[in-house]
Amino acid sequence: MDLRRRLATEALGCGLVVVALEGSHHVAEHLGASATEGRLFMSLSCGAVLACLLWVLRPFGAHLNPALTFADALGDRTPWREVPLYALAQLGGSLLGRLIAHGMSHEPLLLTSRPPAADGARFLTEMVATFGLLVVVRGCVRTRPSATPLAIAGYVAATVWFTDSRSLANPALVLARAASAHVGVMNPLEAESFVAAQLLGAALAVFLFRWLLGGTPRPAPAAAALETVVFECAEAGPAHLAAALFNTLAHPERARAVAAPPPSASDAGPPLAVATLMRDLNLRPAPLRDRGVPASHYVLIEVAGQAPGMDARVRERWSLPALSLLDEASARALQAALKPRLHQLLARRGWERLHVVSGPAPEGPRALT
Repeated sequence: MDLRRRLATEALGCGLVVVALEGSHHVAEHLGASATEGRLFMSLSCGAVLACLLWVLRPFGAHLNPALTFADALGDRTPWREVPLYALAQLGGSLLGRLIAHGMSHEPLLLTSRPPAADGARFLTEMVATFGLLVVVRGCVRTRPSATPLAIAGYVAATVWFTDSRSLANPALVLARAASAHVGVMNPLEAESFVAAQLLGAALAVFLFRWLLGGTPRPAPAAAALETVVFECAEAGPAHLAAALFNTLAHPERARAVAAPPPSASDAGPPLAVATLMRDLNLRPAPLRDRGVPASHYVLIEVAGQAPGMDARVRERWSLPALSLLDEASARALQAALKPRLHQLLARRGWERLHVVSGPAPEGPRALT
């Protein structure tokens, strides 16, 4: 997925989290709930919505939190040049979510005029809450990657009960909550202190795990260390599209895909319908396989009605229904059939593009959120 779509995913996720947080708060007030019942409303709503969003948006590598993006960059995963773009997308989505939530609640979107109330205790609260969130994330991605969405959602729901800011250890939510006239939110002059505390807590968690792991973070692997995946098919088209999609979804420092041309033509390109679809999706064509360069993984794509596979070293076979690939509908059907298999391969091998505060795992790279 290209950067624009990843940024849109961040904005969408942050906006929906803010809508859930503020919507549940408004409903609690509307129902005349007590302070304790109001917190229960918010913890259940935010925890459930966050779990769903992380589960659905995980294949896109969503962070939904500038503190996680910052920690990811400290861990040499997200390029620093992309961090400001992620932060702007997350903040923009949060502010839009705030506007929508206020519209749903018939409240004006105004800046509060209360005097700042930030103090040392609230600074420490935000730092501890964010530190704990990063500990949960980093521990999960090393031991239980599949449980990461539920673990994060559970921790965030708990922060509603042991903090008094309802910022959920998220700088984007801090800034969104500062743009409100509601009496229960923070003053804009407090936001700077809150964000600084959260980023400090995230950094402390990253450095703690570096020390616990007994060394400095692993440098980015050289190009020669990349694992090469070969996609093969007896017909031109499926292997080209699969390799192009793989290179978009895979972490560029962990794996890359090449397409093996069909035996009928050594330099054959994809059919016109597949080439047009790749242009529409902004997919770069994958390089053709150089048989002089060893590969680490082979995937044979078998389309119904074709001859059997070509390479005896194939380790994985994907069976697809018969496709003519003569029109756009067939090309999109091919894309729809390939994407679930690609996601499964990436998750199984730990080659997903975006990672959150990850480190070297003892048995190889793991898939992260």
